Amino acid sequence: MFSGTALVASLLPILYVGGLLTAGFAVSLLLRRISHVGAFRQLHPWIPLLHIAVWGPIVFILEGRLVPDFDGPRALGRALGLVVLAIAALPWLRNVFHGLVFALELRYHIGDDLQVGLVKGRVVALGVRALTLRAPDGTDAIVPYERFTSETVIRLNVVSRDTPCEIEVEIPADLEPARATLLARQAAALSRFASPRVAPEVYLAPLHGSVTRLCLRIRGFLFDREHEERYRSDVVERLHASFTAANHSANHGASHDEPRDHAGL
Repeated sequence: MFSGTALVASLLPILYVGGLLTAGFAVSLLLRRISHVGAFRQLHPWIPLLHIAVWGPIVFILEGRLVPDFDGPRALGRALGLVVLAIAALPWLRNVFHGLVFALELRYHIGDDLQVGLVKGRVVALGVRALTLRAPDGTDAIVPYERFTSETVIRLNVVSRDTPCEIEVEIPADLEPARATLLARQAAALSRFASPRVAPEVYLAPLHGSVTRLCLRIRGFLFDREHEERYRSDVVERLHASFTAANHSANHGASHDEPRDHAGL
């Protein structure tokens, strides 16, 4: 039978390893919660480094206790096992390495709007091996850091954090293009979702390749990408009202001119 001292001695290594792992997971959970708190925005880029700073010493300590010495008849088998384990962990290690490099460069931050390949969204969390992009519809996509080195990465928000929005509308046949351009510029600038820092741009373009039928290409700027559809709808609504009023004014002016023509005749 085991004595009390022997039982305690056999449990100590388990408690030691369990305590280290529990502490590591507790700190990682705390860092994940901090990554979602806006008050700690300045700390967010360093969260991957903090994860590594916590788990690096823990892995080093556990490696010294759990990995056996490579001597004796089983040395070859143990070495092969560790090689297989290292190969299996290579994708994970590559992602961790890239995350460490990006953290040191302060390349990505919470709130950045990115497009990685076909995935588009706002950065809402920075992890050890991946970051989370939230799409406009609210869905989250976890993108490993390795994809940032193998796929095209587009930063959707400029330095001023204003987001461009493209709108194309047809010019009514009875409205002068210069007048339509002015109304479009006013509608894009006066929208309540428009950025006050960047002026909209409006261009004339042929409609279906015809120079007799024209359209407007409006490039407006939002103060926040989440309001893109609201901005588009607001600009279209304003343009519809402006074009209708301009058309009504033109028709009303023409109706007043007709009696004068008859009188002149």
